[in-house]
Amino acid sequence: MMTPHEIIPREDLQARMQFEMLLADISSRFTGLAPGEVDREILDAQRRICDALGLDLSALWQWLPENQGLITITHLYRRFEGPPIPDLMNAPEYFPWLMNQLLAGKVVVLSSPAELPAEAARDRESIEYFGLKSIANFPLWVGTGPSFGLVSFHSMRE
Repeated sequence: MMTPHEIIPREDLQARMQFEMLLADISSRFTGLAPGEVDREILDAQRRICDALGLDLSALWQWLPENQGLITITHLYRRFEGPPIPDLMNAPEYFPWLMNQLLAGKVVVLSSPAELPAEAARDRESIEYFGLKSIANFPLWVGTGPSFGLVSFHSMRE
């Protein structure tokens, strides 16, 4: 955490301001949208965030209310092709450790699959299969209710 007396390099400040402006612009685009325009704006937001951060893939997943172990992909942005991602996934089978973290409301950010703990061996196998090099997973929820899904961002090149 930065103290008030630390100096932030100008480039870092500019990059941070540009990203905050991007997020503000994305947020403002959802105000007053017609229902038929939401999917297009979500995909555009995923693309813009990936472009700004040099990422290759973003996925928006939703838990199925009748079975929280199953997740369905609702929006996918990919810079280039890779292994097929199932539309409906048994998350505990592919990513048991990650799903436990996300269902507990934790954000999971890893620079490399090597950062996974030993108990996440199955997750590491799946991450390597899908060609993911870095991972940023954010649980989604409204108010104090349980998580209803997650949004993920990944690099597949580095």
